[in-house]
Amino acid sequence: MELAVRAFSFGSLNPKTICHKQIMEIGVSSCFPRRSSCFLGMTGIIPEYYSRKTCRFSAFACAVSAGLENVRVSASPFEDFSVTTSTTSKATELQIKVDVSGTKTQAIFDDVFSKMVVAAQPIPGFRRAKGGKTPNIPKDVLLHILGHSKVYMEVIKKIINSTVADYVEKKGLKVTSDLRVHQSFEELESTFEPGEAFGFDAVIQLQETNL
Repeated sequence: MELAVRAFSFGSLNPKTICHKQIMEIGVSSCFPRRSSCFLGMTGIIPEYYSRKTCRFSAFACAVSAGLENVRVSASPFEDFSVTTSTTSKATELQIKVDVSGTKTQAIFDDVFSKMVVAAQPIPGFRRAKGGKTPNIPKDVLLHILGHSKVYMEVIKKIINSTVADYVEKKGLKVTSDLRVHQSFEELESTFEPGEAFGFDAVIQLQETNL
């Protein structure tokens, strides 16, 4: 199903992950609702944020489908993260719990943060060094200037994007364009700290197979 959506991004950052020749791309709205739902899409579908009153899925959270029942649980370790899967009452749904190591959260934070700093140049109130080099500004000052929630949102998106895509690719899963994350962005942000372990829960929609 195609969605009528618009793409949003901060600076030039727009994380993409190639997964079975499908592109997972998460759009960013210029504002976050206090509480919202999440639809992360693959194959170039970029979700748009809607208010909760519209009853449409949007940013970073999604209620678990009714009738979700765990039948079988298995765990798969990967480099710097692990995935625990649970089958549900629906054959086309796979519930996953992803636990990411502090090493990976720090690496992704550093990568995303540095790109956002470059995209934001010139930083107001700071002159570039000779040769156009980025001035040596303390990280906490840059984080304040860029916006704490704005930076963390981009980092969390990248973590979700990369880990789920890696899992789907290595397991050879055939999935649809829908990925639902249970937690709201506010809940994810409250538990996230670079260099610390981080986790989230999601439901992957599997493609139906013709027997």
